Amino acid sequence: MTVTTYNTSIPVAQRYEQARVQVSLVWNSRDERSKNSEKLSLLQEIIFGHKWRHIGGEADLWERFGGVDICLDPYSFGQANTLSFNSLLHKLIKYVPRGSTVVDLYSGAGVIGLAIAASRKCRSVRCVEINKMSKLSFEKSASRLPPNLGCTITWHNTDASAEPIHWLEGSSVAIVDPPRKGLHPSVINALQRVALSERKAFKAKSSLTKVKDEKRPWILRAREPAVHVDSTIMEESSGIWPETLIYISCGWDSFKKDCKSLISNEAWHLENAHAFNFFPGTDRFETSRLIKFEDSQEQSLMNISVAHGFFSL
Repeated sequence: MTVTTYNTSIPVAQRYEQARVQVSLVWNSRDERSKNSEKLSLLQEIIFGHKWRHIGGEADLWERFGGVDICLDPYSFGQANTLSFNSLLHKLIKYVPRGSTVVDLYSGAGVIGLAIAASRKCRSVRCVEINKMSKLSFEKSASRLPPNLGCTITWHNTDASAEPIHWLEGSSVAIVDPPRKGLHPSVINALQRVALSERKAFKAKSSLTKVKDEKRPWILRAREPAVHVDSTIMEESSGIWPETLIYISCGWDSFKKDCKSLISNEAWHLENAHAFNFFPGTDRFETSRLIKFEDSQEQSLMNISVAHGFFSL
C-alpha cells in the first residue's frame, strides 16, 4: 500500500493534499483460481511475476524523486521509504560534476539517471537495465522532464554484466546500484581494468570495444538505445573512462567484498560513505559510497579515515 501523487499537473506542494492510496495485492500463484495454487504456497518469498491485473483506479504510481516526476508500474522496483530515498538522491547528485557523461548500471526505471540528467547539466546519461518491463515507466517519466535540458538521455535493455567495458567507455561518472548480492564479477573486473596503472595504454587504443569489431546481432541490438529522449545524435567518446564511481548498496556484506576488490589495486580509493536508514527498527540500512580514481601518488587520508568510520557501523 502506498500513496500516489498521480496528478503531476498541479504544483508539487499541493500534490499530497489530493493524493490517492494505491494498493497492490500479490499472490504466489500463476492463477489464483487454480487448484494447484495451494501447493505453490509452499514456495515462500517467491514471486513469479509473469503478469499483473489492473482492477481499478490509476494504473501507474507517480512519485517525486530528486526533483523529477517518476512513474512506477507493478513491474518496476521502487523504494518504500521515499523520504530516505530522496535524501540519498540529493546527497548522490552533489557528487556528479556538472557537464559529466554518466552511465547508470542496474538503473531500473531510471530514477537515479533521470534525476541527475535534470539537475547536473550532463552531456549525456545512459541507463542500462536488464528488466525490459521497466521501459514503459522510463518513457513516461522521461516525457515529464523539463524541455531543453541539453542532455542526451538513453535507456538500454541489456545485462550490464555481459559487456561492461562497452558501457563504461565514454563515461566520466559510473553509478552502480546492484541487487543485494552485489556487483557481477565481470563488472568488478571491468572497473579494475579501467583503473589499473596501465590505463594510459587503455586510452591510447582507439577502444577495446572497437578493436573487437563486434558483429553479433544480439550484442549490437543491446547497444542501441531502447529509449532515446533527446533527438541529438550521440557523439563517440572513446578515450573517456570513469574517474568517479558511485556505489549504492543495499547489501552490507556484498559491498564490503566488492569494495575490497575495487581498491585492491590502489587505483580506486574510497573517498566518502553515507548510510541511510531505509527501514527504521531493523538492522537494514542503505549505503552510498563515492569511489574515486587515484591518478597521482597523493591520496586524501582525511577522506579515507571518514570512510572507515562508516565501516564501523
